[in-house]
Amino acid sequence: MARGSLRMLNRRLYLQAWLVAVVALLVAFLTLEPPSEDVEPSGVATFIATDAVRAAADLAKVAPARAPGTSGARAGTEWVRARLDELDQGNRVAVQPFLARARGAELSLANVFFTQPATAEARSQRNILIVARRDTPRGVAVGASSTAMLVELARTAAKSRYRHRLIFLSVDGTSLGNAGLRWYLRSVERSRIAGVVILDAPAEGTGREFHLWSEGAGRQALALRQLAERSMESAGFVASPLPSFGEQLVRLAAPETRGDQRAAIDLGIPAVTLSGRDESVPVADTSPLDPLRVGAAGTATLHLINRIDAIERANSPDAALAYAGRVLRPSVGRLALLLLALPLLVMALDAAARVRRARVRLSVGLRAVAWRFVTPLAVLLLAHLMTMWGVLRPPNVGRPPSPAELAVGGRAVLVMLFLALVALVVWLWVRPRVIATGANSPAEAAGALVWLGLITLVAWWFTPFALVLILPAAHAALAATVVPRRWQVGALAALALSAPIAVVLMTASDIDRNPVFAVWYLCETSVSGARGLAGPILAVLVGVCVWSLSTLVAFRARKGLVRGRGGIRAIRHAR
Repeated sequence: MARGSLRMLNRRLYLQAWLVAVVALLVAFLTLEPPSEDVEPSGVATFIATDAVRAAADLAKVAPARAPGTSGARAGTEWVRARLDELDQGNRVAVQPFLARARGAELSLANVFFTQPATAEARSQRNILIVARRDTPRGVAVGASSTAMLVELARTAAKSRYRHRLIFLSVDGTSLGNAGLRWYLRSVERSRIAGVVILDAPAEGTGREFHLWSEGAGRQALALRQLAERSMESAGFVASPLPSFGEQLVRLAAPETRGDQRAAIDLGIPAVTLSGRDESVPVADTSPLDPLRVGAAGTATLHLINRIDAIERANSPDAALAYAGRVLRPSVGRLALLLLALPLLVMALDAAARVRRARVRLSVGLRAVAWRFVTPLAVLLLAHLMTMWGVLRPPNVGRPPSPAELAVGGRAVLVMLFLALVALVVWLWVRPRVIATGANSPAEAAGALVWLGLITLVAWWFTPFALVLILPAAHAALAATVVPRRWQVGALAALALSAPIAVVLMTASDIDRNPVFAVWYLCETSVSGARGLAGPILAVLVGVCVWSLSTLVAFRARKGLVRGRGGIRAIRHAR
């Protein structure tokens, strides 16, 4: 190649692209909007905490553990049905049986719901859904307060007049990927749901803080969360703070939420979960319920129901982000992500032009990188097929599954060894074909950069928050092709790994496990398809492109262009 072709990055053009992006980003952030105005609830009935505490104790005695498909779960179903039957005045209690697959077997589960018709003079045709999880993970006795509060809320709400129809739903199978709520939502007209309020043991905690979960896959119900925060304040308690701006980005890029609100948000239905813990796996809690906290949770829920009832429908969940008490709208956030990708896209076009001026066919580098895609994609496909064939444990209904079901055992070790052997065999078959393309390191790096630009555009179009994980690695790999010092290469390598490390640490916190297990958990749930296949495929493609760019860094080091100390050396030779 011609002199200077070792440089994939035109420094001046790259900095100019960043200047344009930064100015546009500053303008975009000037569009931050204030939160929506509050809707004051009126005529809120009094929630009787002592009745809820007694009901929770009774349910815990009848069915302390209610793992899906067990006798305890069936006893819990009958308990809820009997309590709601006491409120029935005309066949308003119904049981919805359904099947869910878990651990390779079908389980018979059931939802129970009570419908309270709208009683106000000006009535809406929409419904407000109040949901409480009834089941518990295996080996855990927890969450009786959610169901007890649901029953008491239904009793209390009957004393007020509402524009919307209220549906009090006790769901089964939450620990199986939100199976109960997913099943219910598939059976109703979802456009008529004004909002979903979910109780996940909000009273089982300490202090004056309640946790709010409002995230789904790539979306969050910020508007409904804001109504829930104000409802907490009305009850004299406070809501947990929103995650930081950066954490919101990572969570929307790699969601780890397993609350029931995800089942609704994934379908575009506004939903928020009120809980006594952060969004981690439930653990046994034998501490007695605090009537003051139970009362606050019940009162806050009633306030929230009234706030939703005062409007026609809560805003649909979207990709809006909260920053400094204000809201960044989805369209602006999407544009901001594209602006962050702009320097990379400009460099991809510039690299293609440079290779052409050097009279080297770009197709040579593109083919070399394309062959490198084969090995990891083949292993990913094989691992996914092994899940479908039952060799690996298939995901439950919904996603992601509980980490307790993904313990590393002898079978998992054998599968990993087998996949490693397959990867080696495929690579031995692919390697001669990569060499046969005749692409040297600079040509391959140019092809990788063009591929990276195309992948970034596709990811931005279909799943824009994926760029949160792609761009740090892409920009770092690109910059590493021109820096002259080894410590700079090391710093850029750390930057490239920052996004994956953030995902691992966030996941470890969410599932309450160590980072090593979190890595295994992410890999297993990715190859099994529990997170969908788009994310793992994007990760493979981007990883290969970054690897191909790193070969140019190694090539420059062999040429003496990257040194531990000393000045910048000019390019004396071209390959």
